[in-house]
Amino acid sequence: HVGYGALRDAVARAAAVWRAHGLRPGGRVAVRLPDGIDWVLAWLGAVWAGGVAVGVSPRLSPSEWRDLLEASRFDLVVTDAGDDTPAAWRGLCIDPDTARRERLSAGPLAAEPMAADAPAFWVHSSGSSGAPKAVVHAHRALCEIARISTERLGLGAHDRLYASSRLFFTYPLVNVLLAGLAMGATVLLDPQWPSAATVAASVAALRPTVLFSVPSLYRDLLQDGAAAGLRGAGVARCVSAGEALSGRLRDAWQQGTGLPLIDGYGASETLVLVLTALPGEDGLRPSPGVQVRPLDPEAAAAGAPTRLLLHAATLAAGYHERPAAQAEAFRDGGFRPADLFVRTAGGGWRFAGREDTLVKIRGRWVDLVELGDRLAAGLPGLHEAAAACVPDADGVSSVAFFYVADDAPAVQARLVERIATLPPHERPASMQALHELPRTATGKLLRRQLLAAASGVPA
Repeated sequence: HVGYGALRDAVARAAAVWRAHGLRPGGRVAVRLPDGIDWVLAWLGAVWAGGVAVGVSPRLSPSEWRDLLEASRFDLVVTDAGDDTPAAWRGLCIDPDTARRERLSAGPLAAEPMAADAPAFWVHSSGSSGAPKAVVHAHRALCEIARISTERLGLGAHDRLYASSRLFFTYPLVNVLLAGLAMGATVLLDPQWPSAATVAASVAALRPTVLFSVPSLYRDLLQDGAAAGLRGAGVARCVSAGEALSGRLRDAWQQGTGLPLIDGYGASETLVLVLTALPGEDGLRPSPGVQVRPLDPEAAAAGAPTRLLLHAATLAAGYHERPAAQAEAFRDGGFRPADLFVRTAGGGWRFAGREDTLVKIRGRWVDLVELGDRLAAGLPGLHEAAAACVPDADGVSSVAFFYVADDAPAVQARLVERIATLPPHERPASMQALHELPRTATGKLLRRQLLAAASGVPA
């Protein structure tokens, strides 16, 4: 347990250590550690010293780690896996044991005054639509980092915050660590890589009041029978983000746990959950301080999909050395995600996927996310499923269905029955049983990778 006064002192001393190792304002510090107090002190200490903090996954492959080092040009690397770092960069590495010893003898450093638009930290995009991009955020982004947590989610200093994802992801970094510290809440850290079993055990031990997780893990908690015990462990509310939350999963969670599940939409470029839906609301609504405008107003009015232009105080300054991508995504003072949304009857927004998930088949729109959820709903023995658009033998777009099941033949027979009831343009032309669906480290489905498995049996 670390109190706020002790944390402030330790961060100032960590900043002094980084300064002694040559860090200057604007220099970059990579933090490649498991979640814990060492991670927090390294990251916050870098910002305190005027540096740019960059959380890095400890599970990067050697080639991914080398590529990141070459592209990012870090000034310091805080890691407990120095042997995994190529020789050319090992001189930049500081292990956590050394950092702890040096903090004990260092005097606290005064916080480096920085301009509001000066870079403070990087986060990386999920990579679900291509190579991850380094998203640059300025100091000004931290000024309203807790506004949505307090005004929309109803959180405060009395709460104990826990996330299933690790801190190098934007979702927990912002909603648990940064917003938690800004509110004076209790921030709970877990070094384990998440699974339904580890998250359930950590919740039982740490007793958070708020759980931040992703739909795929909420589903796993339900399937494993671990969800029912969360309320008894002190969880009062749950927040879902990182991928689309289906209405069926949201209803199943409410029925299985009695806990409210708040749906949120955000991105590495927005930091915060710019769109949120509380239980009972019809669609996602702009969060406090966020302005939303459809890029195609006519499509929005007609109930067709459109991209959105988002304005918020927490928007990124841009991408590191990706000028073309930056020019496409950041326009008119706002951010234009590639995701598509549809207006709901109640005036909210429903996530309709990306351009590769809302497609036209036989001249009719097909929502691949909704179709996959509908075919898989309540099917015994089926663990997860997804629909994708693939070319048929003649090169014409068609739907393929991919699934993970204990007894594939039995599940396939039930799926054939369900497919027969669909309109012709929605019917999958093929089905494929897989051992698992391809996902990013954040749990987002890599739908484009399903194309390589599109050799299934006719449906």
